[in-house]
Amino acid sequence: MEVPNRSVSRSARSLALNRALGELTKILNQADTLPQAEQGLIIDIAQTWKESLLQIAGEVGEISITKPVINPYVVGDPVQGNLFVGREDIIRQLEELWIMSNQLQSVVLYGHRRMGKTSILVNAANCLGSQIQLAYVNLLRLGDSPQGVGEVLMAICDEISQTVKLPPPADADLLNLPYRTFERYLKQVEAKLDGGLIIALDEFEKIEDLIEANKIPIEFMGFLRGLVQMSSKIAFAFAGLHTLEEMTADYFHPFFGSLINIHVSFQERAATRQILANPGNEDFLLDYIPEALDEIYALTHGQPYLVQLLGFQLVRRYNDFVFEQGRSRDPVFTVQDVEAVINDPEFFKRGRYYFDGVWGQAARGAEGQQAIVQVLAPHPEGLSLDALAQSTGMNDADLQEALNTLKRHDVVEEIQGSWRIMVELFRRWVLQQ
Repeated sequence: MEVPNRSVSRSARSLALNRALGELTKILNQADTLPQAEQGLIIDIAQTWKESLLQIAGEVGEISITKPVINPYVVGDPVQGNLFVGREDIIRQLEELWIMSNQLQSVVLYGHRRMGKTSILVNAANCLGSQIQLAYVNLLRLGDSPQGVGEVLMAICDEISQTVKLPPPADADLLNLPYRTFERYLKQVEAKLDGGLIIALDEFEKIEDLIEANKIPIEFMGFLRGLVQMSSKIAFAFAGLHTLEEMTADYFHPFFGSLINIHVSFQERAATRQILANPGNEDFLLDYIPEALDEIYALTHGQPYLVQLLGFQLVRRYNDFVFEQGRSRDPVFTVQDVEAVINDPEFFKRGRYYFDGVWGQAARGAEGQQAIVQVLAPHPEGLSLDALAQSTGMNDADLQEALNTLKRHDVVEEIQGSWRIMVELFRRWVLQQ
């Protein structure tokens, strides 16, 4: 009975229970072959177990995996529907700001790359009901925006138009008089709204990049601030790597006080286990021993992208082993399976977008962040402030500023006076570089 007890996924638990019931039924059907002295006792025990298990499992029978398992894990793309797990606190906060409030509130969702900001925005749209609509704009699609502000506003208008079913302004009008044209369009949208509209601008640091590249003027931020305050029926959700206070130049100061910052950090342990063991697929027959789930959490700290990547690679490994190589194995992942996946060089290549993103972000803002990460990488247990100062050669003020920035960006943490890298897989990646 150990297998049903230790199974974590719904389907695998059902599979294990049905197997156990099948064995008990076989014993009861062949009772006359049991040793005479123990026959009565064995029949009593088997009948008791069968009755108990029948309360949990509805039917008796064997289930076997006869074809490759469909991979339910999502790597890179926004997670939607039943696969979206573990962000109830943030969704609840957005509902309070957008549904339960008399006036829609603009927000900033911030956190480092692949933390699930896009998934939150996409799934928040499904929780808003019919009265509140959400127009999602991925600013990375803007490219270099050679046409400047007009091209940026054109992209935003296109998404608003699809959401509220109101034709966008003519391209020529947006290119010739971008601010006035967009403001007029937004007022037309407001007049058409029965409820409210959230304009979600994802990868918002792209605006900062365009300003620094002189593709759009600094005044664009002041214009956005005016839009944020223009209507009680229209709000903005800016999603990116920083709080607006961290954006590098003074042109972000006008936003202070008018936006609510929401930190998107790691998944909790329980949510990580649920994502892996019950990935929104009732037919998912693979399972994990609890120690394997604990190991994945220890390696990822609940970082959503890495959790999905590990699950994805485990399923690929199972399908390859059983259906490509034709070998037999239990449909249950162990700690050894997890280790085999992360020891494959392909794993870190596939996770490069995440690892490169965190490393690249550490090059921005406070000086010395990357140096600190490099010094910490050989020390999974962490280093004291004094040891860091000695190894990096940084003065106390600069060291503390860099550590605070890394901590705010979920790269390092301090535990009992010792600073360490939070995500074990990122620490290993830094060591490999």
